Formats: sequence, structure tokens, C-alpha cells
Amino acid sequence: MVMMSKEARQRLQQHFKNSQFTIYRGFIPLVIYLGFKRGADPRMPEPTVLILSWG
Repeated sequence: MVMMSKEARQRLQQHFKNSQFTIYRGFIPLVIYLGFKRGADPRMPEPTVLILSWG
């Protein structure tokens, strides 16, 4: 087992906490962004903020 100092272990734990928070809070906005960037299927209407907020 690798011996780490207490400070290094705390920094690593904080890094994992921040990474988990970023993934948890950023997944849905990323999916929405990619959906707007790629666009709709050819037979579907273009997505707008009004349509998304209405549904």
C-alpha cells in the first residue's frame, strides 16, 4: 500500500468530491447543450426554449 501524508490524502479526497459534484451537476446541461448543437431529426421541429419550457 502506498503511504500518503494526511495533507495529500485530504487533497485527493477533495478532488474526488469536486469531480463528483461537477459530473452530478453538469450532466443534464451537457445533454441539453449537445441536443441543441446537433439539432433535431430531419422530420422533427427545431427545439426552442419555449417548446422545452411548455412540455
